[in-house]
Amino acid sequence: MKLYIVSYGDGTQDGEGVYTLVAENGEGLYSHYCSCRGFARGDLIENRPQRIKECKEKYGTYKVLHLGDDEMTNEELFKRNKDFYKEDE
Repeated sequence: MKLYIVSYGDGTQDGEGVYTLVAENGEGLYSHYCSCRGFARGDLIENRPQRIKECKEKYGTYKVLHLGDDEMTNEELFKRNKDFYKEDE
């Protein structure tokens, strides 16, 4: 499972703002206000033992990427997010 760090704007901006961790299936996991993209990984998951434990239990093996590190787009991840939560209705 890939977990994407998404920022404001087109999802790949660097700077002060809210960053969100979203699973590749569209599930929104955590968000945190960060001073820059460089701190987002630690603030969202890597410096949070409880979150690491939760993600390991839920997904097994996972990889954390910034949106834009691979072929995933903001538009596709947003579509998956809408579909994921539509299933809960």
